Amino acid sequence: MANSESRSRSRKKSEGGGGGSGIIIFLFVVLPASIFAAPTALLFIVGLIPTVVAAIIDRDPEKSAPLTVGPMNICGILPFTMEMWRHNHTLPTALHMLSDPLTWLVMYGAAAVGWIFYYMIPPMVTGFEVVRWQGRVETLRGKKIALIEEWGPEVTLDDEALIQQQQQAAAAMAQGARR
Repeated sequence: MANSESRSRSRKKSEGGGGGSGIIIFLFVVLPASIFAAPTALLFIVGLIPTVVAAIIDRDPEKSAPLTVGPMNICGILPFTMEMWRHNHTLPTALHMLSDPLTWLVMYGAAAVGWIFYYMIPPMVTGFEVVRWQGRVETLRGKKIALIEEWGPEVTLDDEALIQQQQQAAAAMAQGARR
């Protein structure tokens, strides 16, 4: 009982322990970068909404949804960010890009691909693993049959059954010796 309580306490600590470092990173890295690169920050803030939503709704402690959706989402944002860096890195340019529906389609479409990966890949991997292990079971069954043919049915007995069989054989030999 005490063991499970200490596990739940340590789990709560590990889940909430990263909050302080996130605030420090935000204050010393993200905030100054967004001041000096406001157009890029605006594009990323608006474009990363699907990743933020994935982080909020994902109940998995490992947070695999934002880890899947986020990189794809960033891939959808980067072409517009690079275009803005090449030509005119200003707020009006960022706002002009955000007024284009194609920008939204590419950014959020890439995030949708991340969601498709999140929902489709685990069942596919599970299916492949099931098929692989079924093949392994069949191989082992074939080897078991070959062992039984070579050594007899005694090789399939577990330890208790084998001991019991040996005791019965010893008792039968003892009775045969008495006669």
